[in-house]
Amino acid sequence: MGMVRLVALLAATAALGACTAPPEPPRGSPGPRLDPQAIAYDNLDFNLSRPEVFDNTCETLPPNLQSLLGLQKKPTTGVAGGCNAQEEWGSLSITLFSPGATRKSKAQHFVDVWNGDRGAGHYFQRWILLDRYYATTVISGEVNERCTITVDTGSDRPFQVDASMDLNESIALRQQDVDQPIDRAMRDFCPKAKEAAEKVLPLIDENGGSRAS
Repeated sequence: MGMVRLVALLAATAALGACTAPPEPPRGSPGPRLDPQAIAYDNLDFNLSRPEVFDNTCETLPPNLQSLLGLQKKPTTGVAGGCNAQEEWGSLSITLFSPGATRKSKAQHFVDVWNGDRGAGHYFQRWILLDRYYATTVISGEVNERCTITVDTGSDRPFQVDASMDLNESIALRQQDVDQPIDRAMRDFCPKAKEAAEKVLPLIDENGGSRAS
């Protein structure tokens, strides 16, 4: 099944030429609200000058992260970075893009994600998070086991939350050659990733946003 690009475009915006200026506000502090119609455009002016919102470990996320997200176990920093929690339903990871992008510069530019150039999976959607951040949702994995929300915070490495089904279940499904419906990931995993992004970002990126100065 090919990648489904659900960008929720209005009929009028679908006819806009590539040279048309996208509806972006000037940068400011706090980060300004974004026009929902911006998801129709490939050629946005992504900012790369802001510092990263955390250091890719649990130590610089809210200390009450476990209770904030209603997790059963305390999250821990992974060997390769990121803050990870193993739950009965699966796993939740809060990360920055790790080094090793396909770009020669190795920079983790959000434009690659926004245009589906970072290995987008079986479902792809652009949207606006908290009215201030450009974001994408991707469902991927061999059996549609993973929902990933990637958020442009104005720095080289985007903020990312990944919610995945239990590893043992995904292994069993692969062995059976059974794909889960995308609807299951949308129902069981994407809300968990979205909730984490919506609750954590305001605490670690006060006054932030994709167009924050």
